[in-house]
Amino acid sequence: MNQYELKITGKDLKRFLKNLHSMNIQMHNIEYLDKSIIIRVNEEDYKKIKNIKTIYEIEVTQYFGPVKILVFLKKYRIFFFFLMLGILTIYFLSYLVFDITIVHNKKEIRNLVLEELKEHGIEKYHFILSFDKQEQIVENIIQKHRDIIEWMEIERVGVSYIVKVEERKVKELDTSSEPRDLVAKKDGLIVNVEASEGSVVTTPGKYVKKGDILVTGKIMNKETLMAKVRATGKVFAETWYDVTVELPYHYQEESKTGNQKKVLTINFLGETINLFDFNPYENKKVKPIQTIKNPLLPISISLNQEIEVEKKDYLYTKEMAIVEASNIARNKLRKKLGEEDQILYEKSLKISEEDSKIIIVIFFKVKEDITAYQQIPEEVKDPEVES
Repeated sequence: MNQYELKITGKDLKRFLKNLHSMNIQMHNIEYLDKSIIIRVNEEDYKKIKNIKTIYEIEVTQYFGPVKILVFLKKYRIFFFFLMLGILTIYFLSYLVFDITIVHNKKEIRNLVLEELKEHGIEKYHFILSFDKQEQIVENIIQKHRDIIEWMEIERVGVSYIVKVEERKVKELDTSSEPRDLVAKKDGLIVNVEASEGSVVTTPGKYVKKGDILVTGKIMNKETLMAKVRATGKVFAETWYDVTVELPYHYQEESKTGNQKKVLTINFLGETINLFDFNPYENKKVKPIQTIKNPLLPISISLNQEIEVEKKDYLYTKEMAIVEASNIARNKLRKKLGEEDQILYEKSLKISEEDSKIIIVIFFKVKEDITAYQQIPEEVKDPEVES
């Protein structure tokens, strides 16, 4: 319901109030000042007062209800007109592509991809396509150039496209014939040796140190060097790791709800105001899409992508923390190991608690490829022996 706060100034104000009362005008919150009074009336009674011919000065000091918004919009209508114009401009521009970057070191690959994108409607100052359409274009380009392109991805960053390309490479055969040894790249206990060229000089169960020769390229007949070959193969050994994990008993998990929306914001003097966001997310991640600002003005307008997230608090028991620490430690270790390496055994060596967190040192026994390579140097002949 609309209400108006009026300030009435003049002589013999009590008499004027009696006249208003006789006209069945309902007055609220009456406040007497030195030479004026403050009253609040509804919209219908305000219209009656406006039609009264009087020598009293009547001024509206405040508005209440929907009329307050209407008066505010009317007062700043020019500002809001240009604001809406700016918002619509930003919204329109946010759907245009202003830059396309092809990430590859070969110019011919970059040019090829750029031409293919143009044929599929992806180029500067064209509208941004949907994610599904982008994926279909990527698939088409890869299918067309299978012999050149191994993998491709289009990533939208604001009003730009970042296109990542990986060239298909034919695996080149190792044609080098330089003789070499297989040596240990770290300490370990030999598990098994797979050698297709060279002479095996180690055996399962033997402890080796970093740099020890495992398979030599020197072919010997007793004490006589018969030939030098390029030793090939793999040597697996039992190696050992200690992984330390610190885990807080209290932790928070964040997950996406699937809800997302675009929101216009005004940033003014450090304050951020969301426009037309009548149902704001309690927890969210914000990705800027486009921002319009001037370094000389303390105001900017931004179009952001808001992704709603859900936060949940959890509390580990000691047993749960040990299990989780084991999973974290295994994941850390797997990042260091090769595809053929295996974790054979694990054991918690030390468990301590400090500042609401648990610290666990976990020992791992691993079957690991310890193969490294070492060229066999040319032997320098003694000139005295030759003479």
